[in-house]
Amino acid sequence: MTPEENCAGSGAGSLCAPRSEGRPQDYRVPEMIFEDLNAFVVVAKLRSFSKAAAKLRIAQSSLSKRVQRLEHKFGVELLTRHGRGVALTEAGSILIRRGERLIEELEAVERDVCGLMTVPTGEVRIALPPATGHFLAPLIIEQCKSNFPMIRPLIREGTAADIHGWLSTDDVDIALMYNPECGPDFVIEPFLSEPLFLIAPADDARTGKPIRYQKSYAIKDLAELPLCMPRRPHSIRVLVERICATHGIKPRIEYEIDGINSSKGLVEKGIGVTIFGYAGLKEEIDSGRLRAIPFSSPLMNRKLCIAYPRRDDARSAILNVKTIIEQELDRLLKEGFWQGARRICEL
Repeated sequence: MTPEENCAGSGAGSLCAPRSEGRPQDYRVPEMIFEDLNAFVVVAKLRSFSKAAAKLRIAQSSLSKRVQRLEHKFGVELLTRHGRGVALTEAGSILIRRGERLIEELEAVERDVCGLMTVPTGEVRIALPPATGHFLAPLIIEQCKSNFPMIRPLIREGTAADIHGWLSTDDVDIALMYNPECGPDFVIEPFLSEPLFLIAPADDARTGKPIRYQKSYAIKDLAELPLCMPRRPHSIRVLVERICATHGIKPRIEYEIDGINSSKGLVEKGIGVTIFGYAGLKEEIDSGRLRAIPFSSPLMNRKLCIAYPRRDDARSAILNVKTIIEQELDRLLKEGFWQGARRICEL
């Protein structure tokens, strides 16, 4: 096989230079400058030297020289100029496909290497729901203090609606949310699925004797049970009403209580029952003050998600705190903190 045949695509669209008459052919591609390749990619994508020059903030003449230098190195024409801009040649089409991937990889390498050379510092704003904040906040603080002493966590606690608003206005860097609504300005990563329980008093408030309950409750039972529920748009209220509607019933909501502590007080006094996750009332359930009774329907569950603003330049401090949150959640899950919960990836 001749050298020309050995060079894949040695025709007009090849990235190999043609044989010159009177001198031996050097089949090595000369050294390529990253800026030249990037200039070509931008021009090719915009189909215009003037638009590419404006985007790269360089003179059009300098941009043209970069592309010409690249064409000289490969020995082929990559772009054809015309009155409306430029068009890719066959060789240019080959280079744009591979060049974009190469630039992305080089930029990723630069980010990773530079990230290792810098110490994570600064304030990281974290939003947590009340059901997880009381046990997760200390763990985050302790891990940051131990592993990243230059990071200063700032923790806020709020409802799903509060946290959704903070994410939309870029007032937090990372958040935990139950059943969040999607938004164009932030990313949602589901972490675990947690079953919901009917939360009821363990003992009769008047006699002090243990109350006997069913082994589990069905969705239809929610039409008869006296419920203490938060108002909309609380994620559990929205979920319960949606599931009941699909079953053709209306939940019997006796009291609207915006706050788990108030709801807990009403339940302990035997005024009503509520619906919540096991982890949020673990202390009361384990001590025998409240009972957590499962639902027979697998639909009665909620998803705990990690959410953060959509950014291309997230600081290393934010990424490290996100890793801490993921590791602590995973550890708590393995220890059985969320009864019956599972990682989303395992479902």
